Amino acid sequence: MRTFPTAVDSTMLASLRACHRQFDLGTLQSYKPKGQSIHLHAGGAFASALEAARMAFYADNKSHDDSVALGLQKLIEAYGDFESGDHAKSLDRMCGALEYYFSQYPMDADPAQVITLQGKPAVEFSFAIPLPIKHPDSGEPILYAGRFDAIMEYAGGLYANDDKTATSLGASWSKQWELRGQFIGYAWAMREFGIPPAGTIVTGISILKTKYETQRAVISQSNDKIEEWLQDTIAEIEDAKTRYVAGARWKKNWSESCNAYGACQFKQCCQVSDPQPWLDTYFEVRPWDPLVRVSL
Repeated sequence: MRTFPTAVDSTMLASLRACHRQFDLGTLQSYKPKGQSIHLHAGGAFASALEAARMAFYADNKSHDDSVALGLQKLIEAYGDFESGDHAKSLDRMCGALEYYFSQYPMDADPAQVITLQGKPAVEFSFAIPLPIKHPDSGEPILYAGRFDAIMEYAGGLYANDDKTATSLGASWSKQWELRGQFIGYAWAMREFGIPPAGTIVTGISILKTKYETQRAVISQSNDKIEEWLQDTIAEIEDAKTRYVAGARWKKNWSESCNAYGACQFKQCCQVSDPQPWLDTYFEVRPWDPLVRVSL
């Protein structure tokens, strides 16, 4: 059964732009692989730890070392008893990654500092903003929702900050984010809240079994770029809405996107004439709600 989302986020839009069939299976029909990805689990635990450490430092005025200790406590709690096997993103390595992160970007000396909004540190900034698009079933405005790690002041400008864990960081890692819709959407959200966005800071940390590495990219987001992203986003959602209402076929991409980022999760489904047995065996229906950021 297909259901058009009442709120969309950057992951849904990326799926729509990559492949209509992927968007249909993953968003409209809500198929998700069974089990939990170690990358998602470890990354989520790491994000929780960063938030806890930053709140301790910026909101509770804890020392840097005490704040990192509280972040480690949160990471251990969030990671839980997840079985990582021989993977590099084990609990022990993730704890080491957090310590490494704050050794490279200490909160008491980092040139990028979390700002205060309405008396509170702008940590884990969430938004849900109506778009000028009516939902095909309810008639209510469709929301664009998201959350990024912090708003930071850097070199005299205000930036959305996003932290990313990775397996490795290559020479071109920092260049891949310049036209990333996810980050332009963050700048648009800041603008909608009356916060003038200078751009986005993307901080990556690679977690290997033997070492850690980090890079930080500072990306400018001009008003022209933001406006073009907004108009394209509206057009793409309107197109998807039209296809949904018409019951049109959701075509495959037939391109390199099938293999990007370690291959699309639905790649095997697209290689068989009847994907339903494969979906029934290896997937489950778990609708994702970007407003609360959980599968329902």
